[in-house]
Amino acid sequence: MTQQTFILKYKAEFLLALVIVFCFGIRFYHLEIPESYYFDEVYFAFTAQEMAKGNRAAWESSHEAPEDLAYEWTHPPLGKEITAIGIRIFGDNTLGWRFFQSVFGALGVLFIYLLGKELFNSKSAGIIASLLYSFESLVFVLSRITMVDIFIADFLILASLFLVKYARTRRYSYLILTGIFCGAGMSVKWSGIYITEFLAGVALVLIYYYEVYTKAARDREFIASLLKIIPRMVLAFLVIPLLVYLVSYIPYFYHGNSFQDFLTLQGNMYGYHGGVTADHPYQSAWWKWPLMLRPVYLHFEDLGEGWRAHIYLLGNPFIWYTGILFLVLGIIQAARKETPPLLFTVLSVFAYWLPWAFSPRKVVFLYHFLPSLVFLLLTSTYFLNELWNGSRKGKALVLLYFCIAGGVFFYFYPVLAAWPIKEMDINRYMWLNTWR
Repeated sequence: MTQQTFILKYKAEFLLALVIVFCFGIRFYHLEIPESYYFDEVYFAFTAQEMAKGNRAAWESSHEAPEDLAYEWTHPPLGKEITAIGIRIFGDNTLGWRFFQSVFGALGVLFIYLLGKELFNSKSAGIIASLLYSFESLVFVLSRITMVDIFIADFLILASLFLVKYARTRRYSYLILTGIFCGAGMSVKWSGIYITEFLAGVALVLIYYYEVYTKAARDREFIASLLKIIPRMVLAFLVIPLLVYLVSYIPYFYHGNSFQDFLTLQGNMYGYHGGVTADHPYQSAWWKWPLMLRPVYLHFEDLGEGWRAHIYLLGNPFIWYTGILFLVLGIIQAARKETPPLLFTVLSVFAYWLPWAFSPRKVVFLYHFLPSLVFLLLTSTYFLNELWNGSRKGKALVLLYFCIAGGVFFYFYPVLAAWPIKEMDINRYMWLNTWR
C-alpha cells in the first residue's frame, strides 16, 4: 500500500486525530488561569481537595468549611472523586483540580465521533459531529472548570453509543454497558437519572420490536417472549445503575458511615434541591436555554491599567441558532418519513430538556442544557452530513459552515478563557441585552 493510498483509506481517522490533538491543546492551554477558585469551584474543587486528603467530611453533609468555601454534598460523589484523582497525581493546584475535566472534554470529541459514525453509519458524520463538539463554546468552558457536568456529557454519549450498538447487533453485552454508563451519569448528578429513564425506554422499544414482535409473529409465543424482557431490563437499567451508584460511595462507607447514614444523606440531598429558592443573577428558566437568553458570568478579574479578564459560559451562537433550525427540520422530517437515527436524536433533545420543567430544583442555569446540546449537535450532524454527501456544492456549504463556526468560536475565545482584553471591549461580546 502506497503512502497516498494509506492516507486516502484512513483520512477520516487522520482528521479525527488532528481534531483530538487540537482539542487537547486548546483545553489545556493556560488551564491554570485563573489561579484561584472561581464560580462553583469553591464547592467542587474544595471538596475534591478534601477527598484527596482523605477527609471524611468531604463525603458527608453539614460539615463546616473555611470561610467562603463549602463542602459539596448535594450531588453524588463520582465527579468529585475523579477530580480528586487529578489532585493526587498533579498536586493541589489548578492543574490538578481541572485536569480530568479537560481530559473528558477532549475525549468527548472521540466519543461523539464514534456515536455519530455508528448512529448515521458514516465516518463523515462522525467527523462532522466531532468538529461541532470541538467548536462548541459551552463544552469548551465546562472542560476547563472544576465542575462535573462534562463528565455527565461523556457518560451520556457512551451510554447512547452502546445502546445504538445494541440496536445494530442485538448483543446483550452492549445493553449492559449502556446500563453501566447510565449508572456513572447518575453517580455524578441526579440529573443523570433522565439519561437512564430515556435510554431504558428506547431499549424497551428495541427489545420489544426485535425479540418479541418479530418472534411472536412467527411462533406465537408472545407471552413467553415478552417475559424475557423483564429480567433484562431490570438488570440493565435498575440493578446495574444502582450498583454503580453504590460503588461511587465506597469511600463514604469506608469512613465508617452506615447504610442508614447513606439513606439519610440521600434524603438531605433531595431536600436541598427541592428547597433552593434563593435567586441568582445568572439563573435562567429551562425554556430559555435553547435560545441562549441568559449565559452565566463565571469570572471577572481586574488586571490593572485598563485590562480585564472574563470567563463567560455561553454556547457558540452560530452552532446553537443553526442547531435550532436543524432541530425544527428534524422534527418535520422525522414526522414525515421513517428515519430512526434522526428520530432518536430529536427525541433525545427533548428527553433531557423537558424534565427540567418539572424539576424540584428551581434555581437552574444554562449549563443544565448540556445533555440536550449533545443531541442538538447530532441533529445538526445529520443534515450537514446529508449536504456533504449530496454534491460538491453541499461540500462547499459544509466547509463554509465550519469556517463560520470556527471563526465565531475564536471570536469569543477571549471571554471563554480569561484572555486579557481592554475594559470596553467586553461590549463586543454582549450580542444580546440579556447576556449582560
